[in-house]
Amino acid sequence: MRMLTVMKVIGIILGLVLMVFFIFENTDPVTIWIPLFKGRHIGLIYIIWAAYLLGMLNAFWIITLVGARLKKKRKMEAIPEGEEVLFQDEE
Repeated sequence: MRMLTVMKVIGIILGLVLMVFFIFENTDPVTIWIPLFKGRHIGLIYIIWAAYLLGMLNAFWIITLVGARLKKKRKMEAIPEGEEVLFQDEE
């Protein structure tokens, strides 16, 4: 039991150290060549974060659109109030 706990703590510490190294190593400015920002120097970590946020936004919108379509499809398949059901529950 104690060995498993020690291994978890070591794994968490190692993960945190690697994450800190990753952030510090990617703060160096890089040149980006986007037409509006031609020749600007921006830290690579900010580019990585922007790409991550854009990916999250795209996933959010796709999930929202798919959910809206499913909801609309379920609503269309629902039984209208005026029609009777073939089998009613016995009381």
